[in-house]
Amino acid sequence: MNELELTERILEQGQALVRAIEALETIEPAGPLERVNRWLLLQVYKRRLRMLVVHAPSWLCEEILSASQEIRKDRPAVWLSEN
Repeated sequence: MNELELTERILEQGQALVRAIEALETIEPAGPLERVNRWLLLQVYKRRLRMLVVHAPSWLCEEILSASQEIRKDRPAVWLSEN
């Protein structure tokens, strides 16, 4: 895999993770099993996104986080650090 393909793959994966996290945070769990599954997926996806952002150049991080449909002005991308 060349550098361009790797960059595109990181960008695609990162943006998908951002959208998945937002979707999971929007959906209200219908019961205890869904609540546990939602919590677990959020933990895994946030950790994976953090790892991408830590190792990617700043311009790529901006592109990844731009996939967010709800970046609030008072706390841009802070949700990334929430547990």
